[in-house]
Amino acid sequence: MDKVKVCFYPTCENATNHFLANLARLLRDEGSFECSGFLDLAKQKKGEEFRQDVYHFNWFDQSLSFASFLYRYYILLRVIFARKRIVWTIHNTVPHGGVPAYNRILRALLLRFSSVIHIMSEGSRELPYLQPYLHKVELVPHGDYFGSYPECDADIRKRFNIAEGTPIVLFLGAVRPYKNIEILLDAFDFDDAALLICGNVRPREYLNKLTASVAGHKNVIFAPEFVPDSELSAYLRASAFLVAPYSYESALNSGTVLLACSYGKTVVCPDIAGVRDIQAAANCLYAYHYEGEAEHTGKLRETLARALDDYRSGVIAEKQSRAVDYMRRNSWDANRSKWCGLFKR
Repeated sequence: MDKVKVCFYPTCENATNHFLANLARLLRDEGSFECSGFLDLAKQKKGEEFRQDVYHFNWFDQSLSFASFLYRYYILLRVIFARKRIVWTIHNTVPHGGVPAYNRILRALLLRFSSVIHIMSEGSRELPYLQPYLHKVELVPHGDYFGSYPECDADIRKRFNIAEGTPIVLFLGAVRPYKNIEILLDAFDFDDAALLICGNVRPREYLNKLTASVAGHKNVIFAPEFVPDSELSAYLRASAFLVAPYSYESALNSGTVLLACSYGKTVVCPDIAGVRDIQAAANCLYAYHYEGEAEHTGKLRETLARALDDYRSGVIAEKQSRAVDYMRRNSWDANRSKWCGLFKR
């Protein structure tokens, strides 16, 4: 029997996101699938990008320019008219940071013509635009990050001059205006802990704004640069826990939370849909709920204080243990049959 050819959009490999790489690896290891990236095939200029069996679209309705939209529209029409199987993964409530309104056309086509609409959290079923298409929806939770990054022995405390014994609260990932960094800065009011904010910052104006804001916080260290895969594990190991002050307006799931759990770390974060699922299954996070932006700072400060108290007393170890156990029970391999089921013709 011929293998099913699965084509991932945008690519199988992404320097800042291992979701598709790990999924492609699982399908290849299963033995019934061949995996390729759409943009990689398109570069070969042989038309192979439209000769695959199944198309898995990710972040597809997030084009930032009209030219990009037209290209994606063309891709989608080609795939639809060829009657290919389409699997669409919904990563966010709406695209982070806002995108042009014409992307709704892409979303409408994906809703109408997808064979499977893949969600990764139970709360995603509540999205208003999904209600007429719930018969297509399949839930398979995001997999683990075990082994995704090499071990690294870099001394993060020495690099940033953080004293031994001072808890490091880590924000790790792309730094964008929608990530609520300003709220985090206002909430972090602890003399005996350090907040380390690491990640590439865009746009340039936002970098300048954050640099000025951080200058007024003595216990905040701002490292506005991409953390390479080769060093990421060192940052995670050095931290007491991570913090991710998501907005309910766009966030459904969190790769940062699952990455932290894979390394035995817990996270302070709002109870977005994916977090609610994890808490119900394992109670391994410091989740909080806020009503409106005005309340967010206070709720975040309270939860940070509780996490720091638990870190000093050692109670946090219970959550760390449950975090790793949750990821083992929801690893890529644990849900192998469900993942493969999404792509079978």
